[in-house]
This record gives sequence, structure tokens and C-alpha cells, in this order.
Amino acid sequence: MIGDDYFELRSRIGTDLLALTAALRESGGDPESAAILDNLIASLKEPFVFVVVGEVNVGKSTFLNALFGQDFSSTGVVPTTGKILFFRHGEEHSVQPVTPTLDEVYAPVDFLRDFHIVDTPGTNSVENEHQLITERFVPIADLVIFVFSAMNPWGASAWQFLEKVHRDWMRHVIFVLQQSDLRSPEEIQVITDYMGQLTRQRFGRDFPLFAVSAKKAFLARDAGIERERLLQDSGFHDLEAHISSIVRHNAARLNKLASTMRLARQILSDMRERHVASMHQAKRRTVVLQELQTEREMQVDRTLKKILPALDATERDYHESVLRVAGLANDALTTRKAFQRKDADDESENSARPQSLDHRLFQELQHRTGDRWRQVSLVLEEDVHQFERYLYAQGRGTLFPPDVSLPAHDYGEEESELRRRFGTHVDSSLRRFVIGLKLDEDIEPGLESARVTARWLPRLVVPVILGTALCGWLDDLTSAGIALGAGLLLMAVVYLLTQVRLATARNAILDKLEESSAKLREMLSKQVTEDVTNSFTKFLDTLNPAQASAAQLEHEQAAHVARLQQLSDSFSVIEEQIRVLMPAGGK
Repeated sequence: MIGDDYFELRSRIGTDLLALTAALRESGGDPESAAILDNLIASLKEPFVFVVVGEVNVGKSTFLNALFGQDFSSTGVVPTTGKILFFRHGEEHSVQPVTPTLDEVYAPVDFLRDFHIVDTPGTNSVENEHQLITERFVPIADLVIFVFSAMNPWGASAWQFLEKVHRDWMRHVIFVLQQSDLRSPEEIQVITDYMGQLTRQRFGRDFPLFAVSAKKAFLARDAGIERERLLQDSGFHDLEAHISSIVRHNAARLNKLASTMRLARQILSDMRERHVASMHQAKRRTVVLQELQTEREMQVDRTLKKILPALDATERDYHESVLRVAGLANDALTTRKAFQRKDADDESENSARPQSLDHRLFQELQHRTGDRWRQVSLVLEEDVHQFERYLYAQGRGTLFPPDVSLPAHDYGEEESELRRRFGTHVDSSLRRFVIGLKLDEDIEPGLESARVTARWLPRLVVPVILGTALCGWLDDLTSAGIALGAGLLLMAVVYLLTQVRLATARNAILDKLEESSAKLREMLSKQVTEDVTNSFTKFLDTLNPAQASAAQLEHEQAAHVARLQQLSDSFSVIEEQIRVLMPAGGK
């Protein structure tokens, strides 16, 4: 196809401009720049204009059919008229009269998208048409093709018409010697030499001259084996190469492409600057938000470190409370209770139930640690509001509007609520810890074990007395004394065993209390850590969405910048191609 490389370049420009327009609209660019790009894209579609001039019956239609691979007569696009015909692309065949001597012909022929053809009825037909052609079409023509017949290239009308063409426009003129297959190569050489001599004499210049056989070239379009030979014989290779060169190196068109690229480059540069600035702003915002996140985590750690002494003090208070509770355990595991009957014990308990060890331990801990944990809640509350003030101060212009102020609300009520919640959680942890010890449940098994042993003591009194009396009656007083001593020794053993079991129960409770100290610290530490963390978690409702939004914006802007950079690189390649194609002195 004629001018393939030029149209490929133009297509690349169009593709890049469409991509730039899409990027502009996706990013909410200004409508003025979008309108400029739309106009630039539309201007790229401006076809080349070829004016074909020649006398009647010199084979212009056949030449056009061969040049563009389209049979004009078979498509019905050529009306049977002697008017000037301006061929343009259209979705349907139609002819629209413009003047009495000019018709616009629309046809669904692909090459008419890139080339508009002005076909004259013949330089020797209507003289008045020459003025219209030279004034209206030759000045806008990218190429004026004078078609001569090899059988008679000396028709005066064609040469006279050429004299009407302005000297400045003659650089667009080429000569085509049609029907060269009807002459011998020697004759063609003589004719072309003479035509060159004639143009130098009359116009002071040479015109590109191509001897062709349009018939052979058109046949070659559908030929099989002999296609290349027919094309070679037709002379169309050199002609098409020359026309492609004119299309490729057309200074006006290339300057227009260069101007289009300059405008697009400016819009691209402005867009890229905006997106780079937005990307840097999003990065700065991401950094600030990350710093605020880090500060929040550090503040949690600082607050927990402030609370650490309270945990140590509570652990010490627990040890002192254990000593008091140990006294109650001793009271519950006395020798008297071991030797007391269970039914009598129950009656005494109903009349004066002893204080619960669990309840007493909980009371002791509350009494000793209550004020301390209330002070801790005040520290926590102050740290939370201090970080809130820091957040609003550092987040102005990033997380909040620049003129934002600290939200106005009732601090007293919020502070009381925070302290109340924190104190409730600490009390709850202490209560769960004490209930989990089950001290009251451990007393009864130890007491019952001592009672089982103690029951043997009254049972041994009668047997000892009877044994002593029997020994004294059967033997002497010495035997009775020995029997009494043995009985008393046995009763002493039972008594001591009862004491051992009571002591074992008391020691078990004491050991349990001592060993539970670490568990108390673990429970309180876990609860306090959870409360402190939750107190600062509310700020994540502001930080997390803002951080996610900033990261997304940064990603989007980086993608836009990368996309625009790719377009910029493509623009650079295209601009270099235009520079290379631009003829010397054409810029």
C-alpha cells in the first residue's frame, strides 16, 4: 500500500493520543485539554489529496484502478458525466452536486479514508473547468498527477493546463506516461527524453516522469504465478515508491504531525507533573500516617510501662493479703473443729458461719489495691487524651483539614466512663482470680480427713480402761500400769496424726496461695494490656481508612505516572521518526 510507513506512524500517533485522552479523562483532567486532544485526533484523519489531470482517453481511470487496486467503474462510484469528480469515503454510494461542474462522490472504498482523489474530465474538454481546478484543488493537493498517453503525449491542452499551475505548486507535479505497453522500450525512451527536454525549456525544471502500463499493473493485482513479472513490466514499482516517498516526506504533513506531537507533549508533561506531585503528596501522607501509627503503638508501650509498677505493687499486696487469709485458714482448721462432731459443727456454723476465705481475700485485695488502680486509670486516661491532642496537631492538612480543631466534648463524662470501665475490668479480673482459687472448697476435705482420724480417740478410751482393769485384775498393778501407758501412747499417736493432717491441709492452702501469685500477675497484666490497647484502638478508626486511602492513592498515582512515562517514551520515538522523515529545509 502507498505510504504504509507514514500511515503506520500516523496510526501510532493516533493510538498514543487516544491513550493520552483516556488517561486525561480517567484522572479528571481539564475539559480544555481533552477538547484539544479530540481535535488533534480528528485532524490526523485528514486524507491526502491527489489531483489527476490529463486529456480525455489517456487512461486516467485505468491508472487510478491500478494505483489503488480498486475498479472504479465496477463499483459504480464514477457517474457518467463530464464533471470534476471529488472522491471521498462514505458508508454508502452517493453523488452530491456541489457546482454545475463539480460533484462530490462518496463511496465505501477503504483507500478513500486516506486519499481524496480529484478526477478531472479531461484538459481538452471544458476550458472553464481549468480555472476551478487550479484555484480550488491544486493549491491543496499533496500531489498533482499529469497523465499522458504514450500514443500521443503531445496534446496541447495538457501542456497549456500545466502552464496555469503556479510555479510554487509545481513541486507537487509528476508525469505519468500511461499505456507504455503499446510502445517499444526504445520509443518510450525517446518520448521520455524529449518530454524532459521540453519541460526544462518551457518551465525551467524537470518533473518526475514514470512510464507505466496501468493495464498490466491492474491485472497483476489478481494474477497468480506471473504477478511479480506483470508488476515489474508495468513500471508501477518505481511510481508507487516515488508516491510513497512523497507521502512519507511531505513537509507540510510532517510539520503538522510535529505540531500535533508538541501540543500533545505539553499536555502530557502537564499531566505528568500533576500526577508526580499528587504521588509525592500521597507518599508524604502515607509517611505521616505511618508515623502516627507508630506513635500510637509506642504510646501503648509507654503507657504499659507506666502501669508496670502497679503490677509489682499489687503482687506485693497479694503476699500480705495471703498472710491474713492464712490466719483464717488456721482458724478453720483447728484441733477443736477436728474433734467436734460434724452435726454439732453444722449447728454452730448455722448460728455463726465463719467468714469465707475467698470473700476475705477479695476484700483484702480490693482494700489494698483499689486506690492504686484508680490512679492507674487516671494515667491511662491522660495518655489517651494526650495522644488525641498529638494526633490532631500532627494530622492537620494530612489526616484532617488544615483548620481542624480538637473536637469539643464533655471530657469529664468521657474520663469517668474510661476510668469506670477500666476499674470494672480490674475488679472483675481480681474476682475471677479469687473464685478460681476455690479456697473454701479446699478446707472441708482437709478438715474431714482430720475428723476421720480424730474419731478414733474417743473410741480408744473404753478399750484402754478395760485393758488396764483387766491387766490389774489378772495380774498385778505393774501390768495394769504398762497397759495404761500403752493405751495412752496409742491415743497420743491418734492425736498427733490428727494434728499432722490439719497441718497438711493448712500448708496446702498456703502453698496454693503462694503459687497463685504469678497467675494473679498474669491475669492482671493480660487484662490491663487489653484495656490499654483497646483505649488506643479507637484511633485506628481514623488512621486505618486514611492510611488505606493514601496507599491506594499513591498506587494509583504511581500507575498514572508509569503509564504517562510509557507514553512519553513512545512520543520520543515518534518525534525522532518525524525528525528523520522530515526533508532538509522542511522544518
